[in-house]
Amino acid sequence: MLIVERQQRLLTILQQHGSAQLDELAAQLGVSASTVRRDLEALEQSGTVQRTHGGAIYTGASTDLKPASIALATRMTEHVAQKETIGKYAASLVKPNMTVLMDGGSTVVIAAKQITARPIQIVTTSLSIAQLFHEDDQAEVILVGGTVYPRTEVTFGSLTLATLANLHGDLLLFSLAGIEVDDSVDALKPSASAFNINLDLARVEQAMMRQSTRSVMLMDSGKFGRKSLVRTCGVAEVDQIVTDAGISPAWLDRIGPRLVVADESLPR
Repeated sequence: MLIVERQQRLLTILQQHGSAQLDELAAQLGVSASTVRRDLEALEQSGTVQRTHGGAIYTGASTDLKPASIALATRMTEHVAQKETIGKYAASLVKPNMTVLMDGGSTVVIAAKQITARPIQIVTTSLSIAQLFHEDDQAEVILVGGTVYPRTEVTFGSLTLATLANLHGDLLLFSLAGIEVDDSVDALKPSASAFNINLDLARVEQAMMRQSTRSVMLMDSGKFGRKSLVRTCGVAEVDQIVTDAGISPAWLDRIGPRLVVADESLPR
């Protein structure tokens, strides 16, 4: 069970019962008391849980300050069917003996769960993805160090960029916040660009693109027509963009053959 899933389940238990003892929570989750204690510390920072002597109570006080795991878990419950379809397609692109770079987008995490090819090397900035493979003796995992971004549990910063500069991947699976028509590059010939919510995260994804032979962006149809803070790349810089059947035909016309509808196309 991923950290994000375990903490979401822990929060659900406390929501349902109002309070619980540490040993009861550990038994229900099948983990040690020390693991539950760490999870409760993270949840307490959000204002949704208050620790007590030997247990915790649910407070539900804050919806604005979410711990990283809860924010990611929430995003993983949005557009689930579309993300599963996109993830299945993306997972099928991974072949034995590949080195695969992955960021920590929710669709990428879902794709990572469906990868069956072995042996493989995984290079990731995501704590959740590293956890998925860390006990698999057919998957070598390199977790790229750096500062942890609090909302999604991915690393960023100068250490992350310096490490990536010395690595190479056969395939990059990544996801951004939105794709929109962008005239900031050429006002006379506006094209589509992909955007992210954070400058530092965008820099990491740009570095991953530079270090990969093939880059595949995983974007559910709800992200098209959405612009965010930082222009990360033009869609022409990406080898393939995978989406779901909800995509507007206008986007298929604008982006062309590099835009693949997962449930209508076979992996190439």
